[in-house]
Amino acid sequence: MIPDDAVVSAAWDDLLERDGQVLVLVGNDVTLLSPLASEAALYCTGDGVTVAALTSYLEGVFGAPPSGDPGAAVREVLAALQERAVLSITR
Repeated sequence: MIPDDAVVSAAWDDLLERDGQVLVLVGNDVTLLSPLASEAALYCTGDGVTVAALTSYLEGVFGAPPSGDPGAAVREVLAALQERAVLSITR
């Protein structure tokens, strides 16, 4: 499990925002992000943010997930973005 104090940072090489959609380039791979993943990727630029801060931010933007556990929902998104090398997580 990713701890609340882990730092999430942007790892993409380039990002294109157009008509409400976000494409990220990592190496030679292009990924179209969902609205939630887009917010996460944009929010984590610079020095990065903790998982707890990102969870709070995303809950403020999108509201609570249907599962009722924002931390679990954010961790699922983070795992997918880390797998695609869009975000890096430092524990």
